[in-house]
Order: sequence, then C-alpha cells, then structure tokens
Amino acid sequence: MTKLLIFNKHRNGINQTEFLVKLCEGNTMKRQWTNWGYIDWLDEDMNKHTSALNVGVVSINPLAHMNPHIHFTEQVLYTLQGKGYSLINGKRIDMSQSNKILHWKASVIHEMYNEGDIPFKHLMISCPDIIGSNTDLSSNTVNWSMSADNAEEYLQATIKGTCEQFLDTLHYSYVIFDAKGIPVKKAHIFPQYCTYHCQGKIVMENAFCMQNYIDCPFKEEQSFECPHGLTVFCVPIVFQGVFLGYVQGGYVHMHSVSEDCVYVTPQSSIEGAQVLLRRIVKSMVNYCEFYQLKNQLMKQDLILEDTRQYQNTLELDLKNAKSAMTDLKINNHFLFNTLNQMASMALSGGMESLYQSILDLSQLFSYTVHNNSNTVLLSKEFEYLNSYLKLQKLRYGKKLHLDYTINLNMAYYKVPFNFLMPIAENAFTHGFSQEEEKFFYLGIKEKSNSLIFTIENSGTLPKEASRYKIMSEIKNGTTHGLSMVYQKLQSVYFENFSIEIQKGQHGGFEVKLTLPSIKIR
Repeated sequence: MTKLLIFNKHRNGINQTEFLVKLCEGNTMKRQWTNWGYIDWLDEDMNKHTSALNVGVVSINPLAHMNPHIHFTEQVLYTLQGKGYSLINGKRIDMSQSNKILHWKASVIHEMYNEGDIPFKHLMISCPDIIGSNTDLSSNTVNWSMSADNAEEYLQATIKGTCEQFLDTLHYSYVIFDAKGIPVKKAHIFPQYCTYHCQGKIVMENAFCMQNYIDCPFKEEQSFECPHGLTVFCVPIVFQGVFLGYVQGGYVHMHSVSEDCVYVTPQSSIEGAQVLLRRIVKSMVNYCEFYQLKNQLMKQDLILEDTRQYQNTLELDLKNAKSAMTDLKINNHFLFNTLNQMASMALSGGMESLYQSILDLSQLFSYTVHNNSNTVLLSKEFEYLNSYLKLQKLRYGKKLHLDYTINLNMAYYKVPFNFLMPIAENAFTHGFSQEEEKFFYLGIKEKSNSLIFTIENSGTLPKEASRYKIMSEIKNGTTHGLSMVYQKLQSVYFENFSIEIQKGQHGGFEVKLTLPSIKIR
C-alpha cells in the first residue's frame, strides 16, 4: 500500500499501463477467475486480517456482464481502461472516463457492463471492518449449566432488542437458529438466485439451508454448500460459554456453475459477508450482556419493591393500630361519662329515661363494634352522633337546644368513622359544662369538592393566644378529645384536610372541619 500512496503523489505524469506496472511491481498478485473475467488481488495475507484494505484489479471481458450482487462493504473504484457502466440500485453510472474515482456504499445492489471490445479494467479497494473470528467462541469451554428455557429466553430477547436498531435495517440475507437448530428469525430479503430456486421453501422455512445441516452445539465458524452451489456461512452465538444458537448468511457463489446469471463473488465480498455475520453475532452477544444486567437490576428492584411494600404494610398496620387506639380512647371516654349519667338517672328514679338511654347506648356500641372500615357513610356517622345527642338530651332536658343545617344527601358521601361524636363530647365536657342553658349546632355542606362541617356550642371562645396553644396541642397528639379527631383525620386524609377553632355564626365556640368530598354511586 505504500507504493500505491507514492504513486498517487506523481500519477499525473503516468498512464494506466505504467500504473499497473507500479502496482504489481514487487507484489505477489493472486488471480481469481470468474465467468465474466478475473480479479488480480494484491496478496497481503488477507485471510489473516492483517490489512485494513482489500486491493485488486478487476478485468471484465469484452461485452461481458457482471451479474447483480449485494455489496457487503464499502468500495472505491478507479477506472483504468475500457468503456463500461454500473447499475447501483438500478441507477446507471458511467465508468468510461479514465482516471474516474467512484465510491459504492455498503448494502447497495450492484451490476456492471463492459460495452467495449477490450477488457474493462478498474482498480477496486474495499474496506471491511477488521472483525475476525470471535476468539471467545473457540477459547471458552462451552458450559451447559444454563437451562434450555433460559438460553431460548436470552436468544429471543437479543433478537427483539437488536431488530429495530440493527437487524431490520440491514440489506442483507440471514437466518437465526436457536440452540436446537430451529429457525426463529429470518431476513426480509434473499438473493435473487435464492428466491428463483427456493422462493416457496424460504417462506415455509423448509429450504435446504434451513434444515439444520450443522450439528449443534458448535464453537467454530462453519460453512456448507447448498445443492444450487451457494456457500452458506454459520457463526455461533455464544454468551459466557453457553451456546444460544447461530446466525447463517452469505449465500455466495465461490465458483462458477452451469447456470447463467450467476455472480461469482470476489474474495473481498466473501470476507465482507463473513465480517457482517460476525458483527451481527457481536451485537447480539453485547445485547445479552445488557439483558443480563437489566435482569439483575430488575431483581434488585423487585427486592427493593418488596421491602417498600413490606414497609408500607407496616406503616398501614401502624396507622390502623393508631386508629383503633383512638377509637378505644374515644369510646372509653364516652362510656365513662355516659355511665355516670345513667347512674344519676337511676338515683333520681327516672326509669323510662334510663330505659331509653340504655337503648341509645346499645345503638352506639353496635355502631362501633360492627364497623370494620376506616370510612363509613355520612348518614351512618350522623345516626351515631344523633344517638349520643339523644342521650345528652335525656340528661339535660329543655336546657339543651339542638339545631342542624344539612344541605346535602348524607347517604352519598363517605367520611372517617367516629369523628363527629368526639367533637360533640368535647363540647359537653369542656365547651359549656358550666352554663345553665346549652346550645349545640351542626352544619354540613359541600363546596368546591370539599365537605365543610361546622360544630358550634354556646361556650366562650378563647383568646387568640389560647386558641393557638389549643391547636398546637391538637396537632402534637395530646389526650385532648380534638387531638384524637385530628389523628383520625390524618390517618385517612394525610395532610389533605383542615381543622380550625373560631367564633361561630351564633357567637359561640366553633370547630370547623374541611374534608375532601368522597362520593359514592
């Protein structure tokens, strides 16, 4: 190649014949005969892939035709003598002009014609990738510890993963076989010679070359010749010592046959076909490494997800336990107060009132015992509150005034279990315990996808500093009755709710709750 470069520097003063002399001088030329002419190759031990370039002088016989073929590598052509033209993907390109340099990309369909009565000669330089046989395939000991299912899984994954990015973009004929020698993927194009002889068989995957004439598994690259004279190359797919299958391709004529329209493939194109097969296998093995890493990450993600789910379950159990403890505190508190009231009624001789209070108390405990959810219908929660207020009405009689303003159908909304009654109980215990006349008001309405509850009593509203202190105690989890309500609402809505202490519309002490509106059908 050094001589070529030296000559190129001074080529303006030398004709084509002198060029050939300079090219051949001091180099051994290896001639490859074809049915359309011959190629004199610059012999530099190309089979050992010690050179990045394949260089040859192509000679096409007078009026001969180089049949259509696919280029596996890029080529640069330099016209030396004669008159001819090429067809590149059907487009005519004249090559008769002396000293003309042309460049063919890989994967084009090429054919060439000599229109003159002397040999049409041109210099051909091809540049295949230097990808030799995968040494890992021959040096690694094949390990059969991977199950057949896992080998099939990896093969299918790598086919799927490399199709869109690589395989489906190739203008190249190939068939991929699994570890049992069964075809699992084939190209969408095949050489014209193949489709002429085996079109139906290719579609049905029962052509000679698809019948698995290679003993599996194997570690070294292999080849065979089909009954129609085409040479087929087979490259094994080996990942970490495990045979996954193999890729078959090439489909080239390496010698002349009796039929017309046969293109005897030059050595450079044969090497290009082998290099492309190795590139396919290399990309598949690389994808296997990615797939293995992906699986490892997925397993780690599953472990982390299981840990997160376990943690979430523990947190949910803790919330449920806290909610149950809150209900227990509320119920115990109420039970203590109610029993004291019933004892007072028994001493005063009001047996009918005592009887009614026992029924109401029974209804209260039935509601708490038979509920297994954190949320209930608003109508049920109101019935529970009403039973409690009836007990208080029996106790205080005409001195207790109850008032309700409810502007919605309570049967269509879900609310936390047992959150209204503790607020009412707090009013009777702390809000107006010292007042002779007692007033209790409940308002419920819906606004902007929120349920708004206003619970007001006739007690005195504390000053702003005291209200701030009360709200701090409520949020910090004291034993205050409103603190229990706050914890219950937080377990259901997290932070998506609000509780305020303010002056009510009747001038008393008001607790305002704003909760998300949750409707049912």
